[in-house]
Amino acid sequence: MNSPLLELIFLSEKRKDLLLFLREGPKTIEEIKIYLDAGLVAILPHIKKLRENSLVLKAGDVYSLSPLGIAVAGRMQAMVDLLNVFGNHYDYWAIHAVECIPSPLRKRIGELSNCTFSEPPDRTRLFEPHREFVENLAKSKKIKGTASIFHPIYPSLFLTFAKMGMDVSLLVTPPVYERTKGEFEAEISEFLKFENANFYVCSKEIELSHVVTDRFLSLTLPFSDGTFDHKEDVLCFDSVALQWGEDLFEYYRNRSEKITEI
Repeated sequence: MNSPLLELIFLSEKRKDLLLFLREGPKTIEEIKIYLDAGLVAILPHIKKLRENSLVLKAGDVYSLSPLGIAVAGRMQAMVDLLNVFGNHYDYWAIHAVECIPSPLRKRIGELSNCTFSEPPDRTRLFEPHREFVENLAKSKKIKGTASIFHPIYPSLFLTFAKMGMDVSLLVTPPVYERTKGEFEAEISEFLKFENANFYVCSKEIELSHVVTDRFLSLTLPFSDGTFDHKEDVLCFDSVALQWGEDLFEYYRNRSEKITEI
């Protein structure tokens, strides 16, 4: 569907940036010039188009959003963040199962706009946790993790963190729980004795895995065909993404049973 308004806003970086800048409040032309890093000749034609389309108002030397501009710009940042997530790393997102992220969190995926990716492991460490993952875990004070896969290193690793005094909350699927209980019963039993350790089992289908701490978020999505991607994780370090990771954990925790003993 042809939309002149979408073309007006998103086909010009300056018009898009100006509308987002004016969300903060009225700005003088000098403030706009500094923000856009452009001269008056380059800016005025864009302001003219925005005024002609009733998005921007002018009072003397001050520009502000119109009521229509406020309504439009209020929705723009979420779209810009979403385009940044997918557009900047299209090769990754195009082949991974984004649909396995719960709908409430998928709608907020633009909050991961500053994400990076873990470095693929070399052939001698192909199935070991990523280096960045382990290093950041060791520096964290609290850890919340969701696991849809079984990894033999994790029971001992998270038990060690609990012994060190970290707040550790783990959430797994029933198959992961059964295998962990069968092969690492002693470690799980000891883990559950710590007041700073929590363990949950979620019967809801989970295809992703993630860990969020006070330092970083690591998100592992399966490929579009459902196979597990053990080579590349999404990594985020800003506070908005960390809150997204916390909310993802809470989404599953609210649908889980807490395990207090084996």
